[in-house]
Amino acid sequence: MGNSIVGRIVVTLTELDVPTADVTPDTTFEAMEIDSLLLEELALRLQKSFGIEIEMGELVPEQTVAEAAAVLMAKGVAVA
Repeated sequence: MGNSIVGRIVVTLTELDVPTADVTPDTTFEAMEIDSLLLEELALRLQKSFGIEIEMGELVPEQTVAEAAAVLMAKGVAVA
C-alpha cells in the first residue's frame, strides 16, 4: 500500500487475525466485519506503535482505512 500508515494499519489488522488480502485504503472497518471492541484493540496497538493517543470513538466502523490513517496523520504521525 502506497501510504505507509495505511500499510501499518493493515499489518496491525493482520496481527489481530483480520483477513486483509482484499483490503484497500477505501475498505471500511465495517466491511471487514470489525466491531467496536476490535477497533479499540486496533487503537491500542496503533497508540503503542506510533506513540500517540487515540481517543475512544476516533476510529469507528464506518471509517475507511485511509480515513483512519488521516486521523493518525492529524496526530502527527509521519507518512514516511
